[in-house]
Amino acid sequence: MEHINLLIKPSSSLCNINCDYCFYSDVASNRSHPSFGFMSLGTLERLVKESFKTAKNSITFSFQGGEPTLIGIEFYMAFHNFVKIYNTGNIDVNFTMQTNGILLNKEWATLFKENNYLIGISLDGHKDIHNFFRKDRTGKGTFSETFKNIKLLQKNGIDFNILCVVNKKTVENLKDIYLFFKNSKFKYLQFIPCLDRLDNSTGDYSLTENDYGYFLDELFNLWYTDLKSKRYTSIRFFDNLLSIILNNRAESCDMNGHCSVNTVVESNGNIYPCDFYVLDELLLGNIHDTSLKEILTSEKAYNFVRSSLKIDKECQTCSYFNLCKSGCRRHKNFQDGSYKNRFCNSFKYFYSKNINKLLEVSRSL
Repeated sequence: MEHINLLIKPSSSLCNINCDYCFYSDVASNRSHPSFGFMSLGTLERLVKESFKTAKNSITFSFQGGEPTLIGIEFYMAFHNFVKIYNTGNIDVNFTMQTNGILLNKEWATLFKENNYLIGISLDGHKDIHNFFRKDRTGKGTFSETFKNIKLLQKNGIDFNILCVVNKKTVENLKDIYLFFKNSKFKYLQFIPCLDRLDNSTGDYSLTENDYGYFLDELFNLWYTDLKSKRYTSIRFFDNLLSIILNNRAESCDMNGHCSVNTVVESNGNIYPCDFYVLDELLLGNIHDTSLKEILTSEKAYNFVRSSLKIDKECQTCSYFNLCKSGCRRHKNFQDGSYKNRFCNSFKYFYSKNINKLLEVSRSL
């Protein structure tokens, strides 16, 4: 394989905060072992060794959770030592981490800087918005610790982006959130629609089609106004749309028309095909029993990708299909066999209002 992208969960589903909308807590509660505990150094070494045996040109090691810093910085020092040992072909290696940021300090900043990490920080907006859903185990809001450590990353020149979960509160306070991010000098933003639970139950955070369509339209107009005034901010969704319009491949997996096997690695060495589907029935194998190459090329992995190709009949004649490509598998309705994306009308609303502006921006690139 030319490239491997690993999404590693060294702390499994363990986390030091208790977000109301956490999709991974929901996923973990729907399998026989909600948490596999912390990853052992033996499993880590096996994973690194297998990765360099399998990839030919490059590997991206991405650490997620749960909360990946809970395992401690010594784990990552051992990890980088294993990388030095097993990267005998001197192939390209990239490192990323998605974190709530609470445990970061100068020692973490040094690790990130020395190894050129790209850090994703979960921040839902200013204090009142962030703290509404993102609380610690005692019910206390987590904004102050997270924001303080974002400033630490900025001070140390560490590349980072902000991941904002789009929920009811985000939609209601979008302009304030956007201006807060801009005034905080955040240059790279990701807005991820909140997921309902696997059993389709909802909460105070849940989005309707109208909510998400309104959000996309309003966010785009804020972004577009800034762009016209030469105050560009990278927003992942819009960047990917422009890439598609320019006949390039989208970087975001949900915008390419099919899933890929993203190699999600739980802390015990179990491999799954997607972060949204770390479930018993989609277990592809374990690196202690099977080679990574065999796992990634298995019939079960192939069937997962093939299942994502199922689309709603309306998609076949939709004017915006080339932009949407039916969207993320997790958003499709597999229960009634329609495979309709739950945000289908959100996207239609957004594209119908803004397609000409998107084409205009693409011509200026």
